[in-house]
Amino acid sequence: MGKVSVGYQDGCIAPLWLSTTGMRAARLMGTRAIWMPDHFMGFAPKWLWTPEVVPAAKLVHSMDALFDPVPLLTMAALRHRGVWLGTSVTESIRRHPMSLAQTFATLDHISKGRAILGIGNGLRENTEPYGLSCEKRVARLEEAVRIIRMLWESNGKPVTFEGRFWQLEDAVFDLPLYQNKAPRLFIAAHFPRMLRICGRWADGWLPGDKISGEVYATRLKAIADAAAEAGRSMDGFTACHTALVAFGKNRGAVMDKAINNKFVAYMALGLPPAAWTELGLDHPLGADFGGFIDIVPSRVTPEHVDAALAGMTPEMVERLFYLGSVEEIVEELTPIAEAGCRHFIVANMGGAFTGESAADLWRTSRLFHALKRL
Repeated sequence: MGKVSVGYQDGCIAPLWLSTTGMRAARLMGTRAIWMPDHFMGFAPKWLWTPEVVPAAKLVHSMDALFDPVPLLTMAALRHRGVWLGTSVTESIRRHPMSLAQTFATLDHISKGRAILGIGNGLRENTEPYGLSCEKRVARLEEAVRIIRMLWESNGKPVTFEGRFWQLEDAVFDLPLYQNKAPRLFIAAHFPRMLRICGRWADGWLPGDKISGEVYATRLKAIADAAAEAGRSMDGFTACHTALVAFGKNRGAVMDKAINNKFVAYMALGLPPAAWTELGLDHPLGADFGGFIDIVPSRVTPEHVDAALAGMTPEMVERLFYLGSVEEIVEELTPIAEAGCRHFIVANMGGAFTGESAADLWRTSRLFHALKRL
């Protein structure tokens, strides 16, 4: 096994001191990277975000109070030297490929080569409510990545491209790349078509769902096979894994809090209907619902969450989070490292339902150090 590094996933949410404090703490813990989500809308409906349900609501007035990630990454570039700085993730529906190429080349100059364009195919919550179509999003992503690569590799020569979604005619990108190298580009991918795109075009992989080591290895092999078919080397490729963690004295103690919490029930709505069917349950949003990528929090009602809460099982909670003591979480993540993951991105979800914020800081530090020893 190669060396494992650990990154910090920020909430990118107001008030600003939460992000600045979180980044500073993560830096002291030895983080290798700072990652920022890119959202217009938060992960939970406004009506659910109350101190009675979510302890973090005492500090954060709304989960929809989201900052643009790029200015925060720029601030991080100036304050925290030596760490990678990336989006986890943005997409090409709200941001034109030329804008993405320019923005991350700029961030790469400011950070002296530490920028990572983390990109996915987009979520319905960030597009459809704002009048943007999320149809054909996988094809759109691949075309965007092709354009970004073309612009970065153009050496200032005019680019012409005739695509399904964008048409470029004598388009110019003449910003010199930092030390003549393009920013790294990581792709969020989970299913076969996206995995192939990742292998053909990306420098890294940003999966976000909780899976077994066996499934992780299978998906990573699919990426490697696609890279080989495209004549690309996997040398320098970074396989990541985002871990949504919830700390406590032990797994049982965290489970007791999670199983009866409406925020956790809402998160369970993001599981696809097939996951509910495997547990003998009907998905409250219907059998045709697309899971997390299709959920729009502002359209979720109390009745939907109550139905999810009534069907909550320990097995369902286990599909959402890595939960328990530091030792229990490391035990669960070890097979992912053995399967090829070299960079864990830690996102602490405990503040949403455990109420153990002070203790979580110490536990997060211990988790960082334990994962880096894998």
